[in-house]
Amino acid sequence: MSTANTANLARMLALNAVRFADRDALVFEDRRWTYRELDADVNALAAGITADGASAGGASAGGVTRGTRVAVVANNVPEFLILALALAKLGAVCVPLNYRLTSGELSHLMQRAGVEAVATVPEYAELTAKAVAGLPGVRKLALEPIDDAWTDVNALIAARRGERVPDAELDDDALQRIVYTSGTTSLPKGVLLTHGNVNANMHAQIVELGLRPTDRILNFAPLYHVGGTDLPGYAIWHVGGRMVVQRRFEPAGILTAIEAEGITGMVVAATMLDMIRRAAETTRADLSSVRWLIFSQVTSALFKVARELFPNARLIEGYGLTETCSGLTYLDEAHMESKQGSVGIPVPWVDVRVVDAEDQDVPVGENGEVIARGPKVSPGYLDDPGATAETFRGGWFHTGDVGCFDEDGYLYIRDRLKDMIRSGGENMSSAEIENVLADHPLVLAASVVGVPHAKWQEVPVAFVVGRPGLEAGELIAHARERLGRFKVPKEIYLVDELPTNPSGKVLKRTLRELQPGMSPDWAYAERDSGS
Repeated sequence: MSTANTANLARMLALNAVRFADRDALVFEDRRWTYRELDADVNALAAGITADGASAGGASAGGVTRGTRVAVVANNVPEFLILALALAKLGAVCVPLNYRLTSGELSHLMQRAGVEAVATVPEYAELTAKAVAGLPGVRKLALEPIDDAWTDVNALIAARRGERVPDAELDDDALQRIVYTSGTTSLPKGVLLTHGNVNANMHAQIVELGLRPTDRILNFAPLYHVGGTDLPGYAIWHVGGRMVVQRRFEPAGILTAIEAEGITGMVVAATMLDMIRRAAETTRADLSSVRWLIFSQVTSALFKVARELFPNARLIEGYGLTETCSGLTYLDEAHMESKQGSVGIPVPWVDVRVVDAEDQDVPVGENGEVIARGPKVSPGYLDDPGATAETFRGGWFHTGDVGCFDEDGYLYIRDRLKDMIRSGGENMSSAEIENVLADHPLVLAASVVGVPHAKWQEVPVAFVVGRPGLEAGELIAHARERLGRFKVPKEIYLVDELPTNPSGKVLKRTLRELQPGMSPDWAYAERDSGS
């Protein structure tokens, strides 16, 4: 166990309040914080939430100390980040939660995490109040004004302005955050992220992206997800750059912000790229400032869209997970076209392997499970020693993803282990089929799932987002030329969009649930449905 006591994430605030005092650190709508102001607000809020008996509007806000767990149910507002940094300063633990969940689901996750306070915004106040109704003693904080039942965070900041709170002395293993997985293939798990994980991630992002004080990132990915907080997230404040936060994804607003703030980098889900392209047709904006763009699961058609929209940008296909505190591998600029489809090579201070069922390395070009280790990898799951022991066995995090290395050491993600389709005694990769469909010039996105079949156990079914003019029958002909017959989708559904989680990953469970109630745009006759 580490014995260092200087790992507190919030330490960068006081340093940068001197080094970059009057530079903008945070921008949101018509509000701006310099580094001096951000440091002052974080200190004031830390003083307000830790003081016994502190109140605003008649509600108690005190009692947050080292180890206290505080949930946040909110979209992207600056007070979300200010609170998270105040909690870090105190050695308390942030528990960001997905506001798309039901009150019952939120209540369950809060109870599992043992939260003692919760913060929200007016939009989710009713939802959050229902969630904590059965959790006695949970204090309620308002990141934006709600009513007297909620302690107003900005009132606390105003009341305590000028006060300073010492940074808790923490080692690398101190818990900074509990982030629940999206549950795309199973129930959400509470991933433990430490101050050491976050610091290691910041350093890796700085090196990989070449972050510097002149950088300005646009952040519209949900802050409850590592994609919003850690990609590169906090790292921009480590180097004295600027974070421009938007409440939610809105294509026209993104284009306006890029031009107005001179944005140099951002993270975008593949499904968002075409929406940005469409907005760019009517919202003229200068996008030449963008020098890097991170995405994943982008088709060749969408890669071309990104190249046209952001001609000066390094287009980075990336791969990461909640358990790795965001980005694990990035595709470098020199190979962003020649290695298109690869997720690149590991970021600094991370080891990545591809192994068989016995955790032995597989040969170059062969598929296996991707595993990783390093200081940015989580120590495990909340109160789940069984899952922790299984997933992090042998000192390596087992991702559950199928991948392979090429002869140059570039990683390719082929599928999720749980998304392999088993049909007529054959195992097939849904990602392989998706890649073939994505090669069609009119396809923007494709997702393939296995659905039950009386004879063949499972058969592949495809959901496709396409440009105008795409016909399902034409797409089947395209697949037949490139795939063995048993791999050709047995049904094609043309849809306007694919259901995704906040990080842009397609929710295949949702597709499987949708399929029985939908009529396919194309289907094999039963006599053709053989393997």
